[in-house]
Amino acid sequence: MPNSTDSIVKRRLVIVGAGMAGSKLAYDLQLAHGDQFEIVLIGEEPQVGYNRIMLSSLLAKDITAADMPLVDTKKMQRLGVQIVSNDPVKQIDTATKCLHLASGERIAYDQLVMATGSRASILPIAGADAENVMGFRTWQDVNVMTALPRTQSVCVIGGGLLGLEAAVGLIKRGHKVTVFHRSAWLLNRQLDEPAAALLQARLAQMGIEFRLGESPASFGQEQAGRVSHVVCQNGDHLPVDLVVMAAGITPETTVAEAAGLEVNRAIVVDAHMQTSQHDIYALGECCEFDQQTFGLVAPIWTQIKVLIKVLVKDMANFSITPTPTKLKVSGVDLFSVGRIHPQNDDACIVLHDVAGNHYRKLVINGGLLVGVILYGKVADGSWYFQLIENKTNVSDMLDLLVFGEAYCRPQVA
Repeated sequence: MPNSTDSIVKRRLVIVGAGMAGSKLAYDLQLAHGDQFEIVLIGEEPQVGYNRIMLSSLLAKDITAADMPLVDTKKMQRLGVQIVSNDPVKQIDTATKCLHLASGERIAYDQLVMATGSRASILPIAGADAENVMGFRTWQDVNVMTALPRTQSVCVIGGGLLGLEAAVGLIKRGHKVTVFHRSAWLLNRQLDEPAAALLQARLAQMGIEFRLGESPASFGQEQAGRVSHVVCQNGDHLPVDLVVMAAGITPETTVAEAAGLEVNRAIVVDAHMQTSQHDIYALGECCEFDQQTFGLVAPIWTQIKVLIKVLVKDMANFSITPTPTKLKVSGVDLFSVGRIHPQNDDACIVLHDVAGNHYRKLVINGGLLVGVILYGKVADGSWYFQLIENKTNVSDMLDLLVFGEAYCRPQVA
């Protein structure tokens, strides 16, 4: 006699994009509600379900390929998830609910999730279309860098987190690295100038050179199709074997836009992660909610939880909340949250321990903590974040607040 579950008609859910967001959605949904869905996960890269955050550690030889998986893809397949890799989606036919892949294969769907992520932004600099100008977003990018002969000259464009991680990984592999950064200091979105100066000094000790407040004027070529030198703003020529663009990311929306989905900076979604088309959802770096896009993991993991509930008809809403940024660059811990650049009516409390390579800045407004930067010692970060989230009045602990939670606990007699 057939089992009662055999009569359940599963919905075919196709996820376009097998990066962190798409693969985690497929894994979590299969574990929780695999009886309701036939899940197909499609990726354009050969590798599926790896932890993109660990690419810099792989480049720096701090980990091996065995440490890269984010989810257990073999277990997913055993449970019934169909994985299609190295075969990107080229077209979505929303009228027939069918996807056309680069290989020519066609895949039908009942519901569709766009998790196409983002691509490295290539700045409009003359010569940037050369073959030795690349981004730093994929495992394949790391493979290109690891295949470089030793002692190559590499130019990294961008002094944000990704650029600095690329620079550290390349310097550890024995290359000569110069970082260009348009802003006056590194990690200018997460740090203020004093904290950034400490970080720069640390990285300079490793051998990384910096050209701050500057972008290359152009990329010169002595051999057709390959950059041989960077032309600096002052006219200097900097010999280079490879250029790594790490100057931001661009949401990947090409296929979605061609299919008629509403796209602004990214694919527009509502609080249920629903796009402008019925039965099509989006999440991760390729989506935009309330005019905001997403590059940090925390809100994307929240989007996955919301979308799983929506898919099983257990309604939930996504909302934007402050997200702390926890970073590690070359062994240095950083923490940043809230308003780190004070406004006119803000007050600042600063602790700068040069000998201990430790820096803290707290931004206070009206008795409330509204922004925090921690460099070096970040153990109090979650406590400071709670104070911000809970709107705790800190007026009675201002004298000790910068020293951390242990100094501000009520003293027991």
